[in-house]
Amino acid sequence: MRILINRGWLSTTPVEFQRAILSNCRWQRLEAGVSIQEGGEEIGELIGLAQGIVEMRTILGPDDTPIMHFAHPVVWFGYIPIIFGTPRRITGAAKTPVWLARIPHAAVMAELTKRPEWWRHFLQPALYYGDVAVNIAADLLIRDSERRCAAVLLRLCGRRFAGPDDSHPCEAPVTQDELAGAANLSRNSVGAMLKRMAARGLIRLGYRGVIILAPPALRAFVETGQ
Repeated sequence: MRILINRGWLSTTPVEFQRAILSNCRWQRLEAGVSIQEGGEEIGELIGLAQGIVEMRTILGPDDTPIMHFAHPVVWFGYIPIIFGTPRRITGAAKTPVWLARIPHAAVMAELTKRPEWWRHFLQPALYYGDVAVNIAADLLIRDSERRCAAVLLRLCGRRFAGPDDSHPCEAPVTQDELAGAANLSRNSVGAMLKRMAARGLIRLGYRGVIILAPPALRAFVETGQ
């Protein structure tokens, strides 16, 4: 509960609003591979990711569209049907074990009916999908394939941009096939790129994924090619 209040969307809202939203939540722990939400659903829940990683896929593409993004805490899902009355665009599944706060759609609408001025607090999380989509598009427009691969890897690790945890290594629980799909590259080329990055001390290939040893150094490679 403290994580949801102190980080991300709710941390920017009034205490009264935080309490009203979280008073309706139920906690759920899911193991890796379990579905969290399905694209196309017209109603559901407001979902807060407090711990773990969620893989995101869009339904606005072919059925074989690869993993688009990894969401890290704190991220909220399920507000598109609430705000716009349209179906979800994103399918989400637990990539690692996760802890979620789930607030029923009806409970959220009841609170907003009592306090219509609270609608404005949903503008900020609505920007999240837009920012993610623009970030993905910008990464995929990087012409140099190795820098593009590094940019996608940073994003999947939650370190695409500088942040307070920059000095610490981080791990993206991604296979080389998944990374290749997300970066629009072949698996063989990604494997060769990762070996070169590892030889430079930028990453380490781990048992469960790829470990970025120094996010600032890998970002510098993305930006300058050096």
